Amino acid sequence: MNEGSNKTIWIDLQEPSAEEQRRVEEHFGIEFFTPQEAAEIESSSRFFEDSGGIEANSAFLIKNNSSYLTRQVSFIFKNGVLFTMRHSDLKSFAETVRKLKTFTVKNSALQIWLLLLETQTDLDADFIELLTRSTNKVSRKLVKERSIEEEVLIQITELQENTILVRESIVDKQRLVSSLIKSFFIEDPEKERLRVILKDINSLLQHVQFSFERLEYLQDTFLGLVNIEQNQVIKIFTVVTVIFMPPTLIASIYGMNFTYMPELGWKLGYPFALLLMIISSLAFLWYFKRKKWL
Repeated sequence: MNEGSNKTIWIDLQEPSAEEQRRVEEHFGIEFFTPQEAAEIESSSRFFEDSGGIEANSAFLIKNNSSYLTRQVSFIFKNGVLFTMRHSDLKSFAETVRKLKTFTVKNSALQIWLLLLETQTDLDADFIELLTRSTNKVSRKLVKERSIEEEVLIQITELQENTILVRESIVDKQRLVSSLIKSFFIEDPEKERLRVILKDINSLLQHVQFSFERLEYLQDTFLGLVNIEQNQVIKIFTVVTVIFMPPTLIASIYGMNFTYMPELGWKLGYPFALLLMIISSLAFLWYFKRKKWL
């Protein structure tokens, strides 16, 4: 309502039936985007303006357990009325209603729209903080504990996917706010407020970019630790193989079926061959340690 009058300034349709949507469209002379049109990435589907008003779509981020999802919200601003249609329960809408009841806000459709965008931007910042805390946990586990379990790599990958989703949602909102600043329906005071929102969105994008680069660093660190461990295993097998090569050679020589071999008739021939094998193995071990290969 507007300043005590009965004028409608905001109609919010949450998961409306086909009949409810049709009645609103016929009564107010509007037409909402279909779910398929709302999900399109073309600029005409994200923002459209003519002499009749503004039509826009934006992806709103929500948290679902440990992952993030985006839900499309359609906006129509026409004849001083804001129409919103969504197919999910979004926290930003509930927060906006609470602020309208709690604080003294100029009751106009445009002010409600701006308040809704500000609220969602604040929630996006909270989502980024949650991602940052999760990244810190993985970082401590990887760097301090040297854990290279498969679970760590899965966590890093999930965080990367969530960060990409957050970035896409914020970029989508950036496009919407930038388009609103250029709109003929927006007055200078509201444009200044939109510039503040845009500034906040840009700072969030910088933080998201830093988070994504950090996750790439953690992924590279994980792969580096895996390579180090694999190299250690290969190194051990290589050393063992080299150490047993001389004894194997000696055993092969004395295993030959020649008639005349001096040591075959010697009583100490067998202990001599064993001692020769041991000495050759110890010699290689000493050489490896001297070279600090072990």
